[in-house]
Amino acid sequence: MSQKNKYSLGGIVMKIGKTISTMMAVVAATFSLSVSAATIELSNTTAYSSPHPSGNPSGVISTVININDYLPGAYQGYLIEDATPNALSQSHLQTALNAAGAGITVNDFFKVEPGPVGDFLDTSSLGLAFEGFLVKYSTFTMIGLFSPAITSLSYITHTGQDVSHIAFFNTSISEVPLPAAVWLFLPALMGFLGFRRRLTAA
Repeated sequence: MSQKNKYSLGGIVMKIGKTISTMMAVVAATFSLSVSAATIELSNTTAYSSPHPSGNPSGVISTVININDYLPGAYQGYLIEDATPNALSQSHLQTALNAAGAGITVNDFFKVEPGPVGDFLDTSSLGLAFEGFLVKYSTFTMIGLFSPAITSLSYITHTGQDVSHIAFFNTSISEVPLPAAVWLFLPALMGFLGFRRRLTAA
Protein backbone atom coordinates (compact mmCIF):
# COMPACT_ATOMS: atom_id res chain seq x y z
CA MET A 1 0.00 0.00 0.00
CA SER A 2 1.42 3.41 -0.90
CA GLN A 3 2.02 6.18 1.60
CA LYS A 4 -0.66 8.26 -0.17
CA ASN A 5 -3.31 5.56 0.35
CA LYS A 6 -2.37 5.30 4.03
CA TYR A 7 -2.97 9.02 4.50
CA SER A 8 -6.23 8.78 2.61
CA LEU A 9 -7.38 5.94 4.85
CA GLY A 10 -6.35 7.90 7.92
CA GLY A 11 -8.29 10.90 6.66
CA ILE A 12 -11.40 8.78 6.16
CA VAL A 13 -11.12 7.37 9.70
CA MET A 14 -10.79 10.92 11.09
CA LYS A 15 -13.85 12.07 9.14
CA ILE A 16 -15.87 9.10 10.45
CA GLY A 17 -14.72 9.93 13.98
CA LYS A 18 -15.80 13.56 13.59
CA THR A 19 -19.17 12.51 12.17
CA ILE A 20 -19.78 10.17 15.13
CA SER A 21 -18.79 12.93 17.57
CA THR A 22 -21.17 15.36 15.89
CA MET A 23 -24.01 12.83 16.00
CA MET A 24 -23.37 12.13 19.69
CA ALA A 25 -23.44 15.86 20.41
CA VAL A 26 -26.78 16.19 18.61
CA VAL A 27 -28.22 13.22 20.54
CA ALA A 28 -26.96 14.69 23.83
CA ALA A 29 -28.52 18.07 23.01
CA THR A 30 -31.82 16.41 22.10
CA PHE A 31 -31.78 14.43 25.35
CA SER A 32 -31.05 17.60 27.27
CA LEU A 33 -34.01 19.35 25.65
CA SER A 34 -36.33 16.44 26.46
CA VAL A 35 -35.19 16.49 30.10
CA SER A 36 -35.82 20.24 30.24
CA ALA A 37 -39.28 19.75 28.73
CA ALA A 38 -40.13 17.37 31.58
CA THR A 39 -39.27 19.93 34.26
CA ILE A 40 -42.16 20.88 36.48
CA GLU A 41 -43.56 24.36 35.78
CA LEU A 42 -44.84 26.27 38.82
CA SER A 43 -46.56 29.60 39.38
CA ASN A 44 -48.39 31.51 42.14
CA THR A 45 -46.26 30.12 44.97
CA THR A 46 -47.88 30.93 48.32
CA ALA A 47 -46.84 30.17 51.89
CA TYR A 48 -49.63 29.16 54.24
CA SER A 49 -50.06 28.45 57.93
CA SER A 50 -52.84 28.10 60.46
CA PRO A 51 -53.29 30.49 63.41
CA HIS A 52 -52.22 27.67 65.74
CA PRO A 53 -49.12 28.70 67.79
CA SER A 54 -47.12 25.73 66.49
CA GLY A 55 -47.70 26.80 62.91
CA ASN A 56 -49.38 23.52 61.92
CA PRO A 57 -50.37 22.97 59.25
CA SER A 58 -47.93 25.01 57.21
CA GLY A 59 -45.98 24.83 53.98
CA VAL A 60 -45.78 26.28 50.49
CA ILE A 61 -48.31 25.62 47.72
CA SER A 62 -47.82 26.37 44.02
CA THR A 63 -49.96 25.99 40.92
CA VAL A 64 -48.58 23.33 38.55
CA ILE A 65 -48.86 24.67 35.01
CA ASN A 66 -48.03 21.37 33.28
CA ILE A 67 -50.04 19.14 35.64
CA ASN A 68 -51.04 16.80 32.79
CA ASP A 69 -47.42 15.66 32.50
CA TYR A 70 -47.84 14.07 35.93
CA LEU A 71 -51.58 13.55 36.51
CA PRO A 72 -53.13 13.15 33.03
CA GLY A 73 -56.62 14.61 32.64
CA ALA A 74 -56.46 17.06 35.55
CA TYR A 75 -57.87 20.51 34.84
CA GLN A 76 -55.90 22.07 37.70
CA GLY A 77 -52.91 21.01 39.76
CA TYR A 78 -51.00 22.07 42.83
CA LEU A 79 -47.68 21.16 44.44
CA ILE A 80 -47.19 21.44 48.20
CA GLU A 81 -43.63 21.59 49.57
CA ASP A 82 -42.29 21.52 53.11
CA ALA A 83 -45.65 20.52 54.55
CA THR A 84 -45.81 20.36 58.35
CA PRO A 85 -47.05 17.83 59.30
CA ASN A 86 -45.93 16.10 56.12
CA ALA A 87 -48.83 13.62 55.87
CA LEU A 88 -51.71 15.84 54.79
CA SER A 89 -55.12 15.45 56.37
CA GLN A 90 -58.38 16.75 54.93
CA SER A 91 -58.20 19.94 57.00
CA HIS A 92 -54.53 20.49 56.11
CA LEU A 93 -55.27 20.09 52.40
CA GLN A 94 -58.20 22.48 52.72
CA THR A 95 -55.97 25.08 54.39
CA ALA A 96 -53.42 24.84 51.57
CA LEU A 97 -56.03 25.00 48.79
CA ASN A 98 -57.68 28.01 50.43
CA ALA A 99 -54.31 29.78 50.44
CA ALA A 100 -53.94 29.02 46.72
CA GLY A 101 -57.42 30.37 45.98
CA ALA A 102 -58.65 27.05 44.58
CA GLY A 103 -62.25 27.91 45.48
CA ILE A 104 -63.23 24.35 46.39
CA THR A 105 -64.24 22.44 49.50
CA VAL A 106 -62.61 19.05 50.09
CA ASN A 107 -65.10 16.25 50.83
CA ASP A 108 -64.91 12.45 51.34
CA PHE A 109 -61.13 12.47 51.90
CA PHE A 110 -59.69 8.94 51.91
CA LYS A 111 -55.98 8.24 52.40
CA VAL A 112 -54.15 5.04 51.38
CA GLU A 113 -50.94 4.48 53.32
CA PRO A 114 -48.55 3.02 52.33
CA GLY A 115 -49.12 3.90 48.70
CA PRO A 116 -50.14 1.18 46.23
CA VAL A 117 -47.42 -0.68 44.34
CA GLY A 118 -46.83 0.85 40.91
CA ASP A 119 -48.21 4.11 39.58
CA PHE A 120 -51.83 3.25 38.87
CA LEU A 121 -55.00 3.78 40.90
CA ASP A 122 -58.29 2.10 40.02
CA THR A 123 -61.35 2.49 42.25
CA SER A 124 -63.93 1.26 39.73
CA SER A 125 -64.22 -2.14 41.45
CA LEU A 126 -65.20 -0.30 44.64
CA GLY A 127 -67.79 1.79 42.82
CA LEU A 128 -65.93 4.96 43.79
CA ALA A 129 -65.34 8.00 41.61
CA PHE A 130 -63.18 10.90 42.71
CA GLU A 131 -62.62 14.51 41.64
CA GLY A 132 -59.38 15.08 43.51
CA PHE A 133 -56.19 13.04 43.79
CA LEU A 134 -53.17 13.54 46.03
CA VAL A 135 -49.81 11.77 45.80
CA LYS A 136 -47.08 12.20 48.44
CA TYR A 137 -43.41 11.52 47.70
CA SER A 138 -40.31 12.75 49.50
CA THR A 139 -41.08 16.31 50.69
CA PHE A 140 -43.58 16.93 47.88
CA THR A 141 -47.34 16.47 47.63
CA MET A 142 -48.95 16.80 44.20
CA ILE A 143 -52.69 17.39 43.83
CA GLY A 144 -54.84 17.09 40.72
CA LEU A 145 -58.46 18.17 40.27
CA PHE A 146 -60.69 16.38 37.74
CA SER A 147 -64.04 17.16 36.14
CA PRO A 148 -65.96 14.97 35.58
CA ALA A 149 -65.01 12.54 38.34
CA ILE A 150 -62.72 9.64 37.40
CA THR A 151 -62.27 6.08 38.66
CA SER A 152 -58.72 5.34 37.48
CA LEU A 153 -55.48 7.25 37.03
CA SER A 154 -51.91 6.57 35.92
CA TYR A 155 -49.65 9.03 37.68
CA ILE A 156 -45.95 9.86 37.95
CA THR A 157 -43.88 12.00 40.31
CA HIS A 158 -41.73 14.85 39.07
CA THR A 159 -38.75 13.44 40.99
CA GLY A 160 -39.15 9.73 40.27
CA GLN A 161 -39.09 9.02 44.02
CA ASP A 162 -41.12 6.37 45.81
CA VAL A 163 -44.67 7.23 46.83
CA SER A 164 -45.36 7.13 50.59
CA HIS A 165 -49.12 7.52 50.33
CA ILE A 166 -51.95 8.66 48.10
CA ALA A 167 -55.39 10.08 48.82
CA PHE A 168 -58.48 10.74 46.78
CA PHE A 169 -61.42 12.98 47.54
CA ASN A 170 -64.43 14.78 46.12
CA THR A 171 -64.97 18.50 45.86
CA SER A 172 -67.66 21.12 45.93
CA ILE A 173 -67.51 24.80 45.05
CA SER A 174 -66.77 26.86 48.13
CA GLU A 175 -69.25 29.56 49.06
CA VAL A 176 -67.57 32.94 48.75
CA PRO A 177 -68.58 35.03 51.79
CA LEU A 178 -69.42 38.67 51.25
CA PRO A 179 -66.69 40.95 52.58
CA ALA A 180 -67.48 42.69 55.87
CA ALA A 181 -67.36 46.07 54.12
CA VAL A 182 -70.39 45.07 52.03
CA TRP A 183 -72.55 44.67 55.16
CA LEU A 184 -71.44 48.12 56.33
CA PHE A 185 -72.15 49.63 52.93
CA LEU A 186 -75.68 48.18 52.50
CA PRO A 187 -77.42 50.34 55.18
CA ALA A 188 -75.81 53.47 53.73
CA LEU A 189 -76.97 52.50 50.25
CA MET A 190 -80.53 51.86 51.45
CA GLY A 191 -80.54 55.21 53.28
CA PHE A 192 -79.34 56.99 50.14
CA LEU A 193 -82.11 55.37 48.06
CA GLY A 194 -84.73 56.41 50.65
CA PHE A 195 -83.40 60.01 50.67
CA ARG A 196 -83.55 60.10 46.86
CA ARG A 197 -87.14 58.82 46.90
CA ARG A 198 -88.18 61.63 49.27
CA LEU A 199 -86.54 64.21 47.00
CA THR A 200 -88.44 62.80 44.00
CA ALA A 201 -91.76 62.87 45.89
CA ALA A 202 -91.18 66.51 46.88
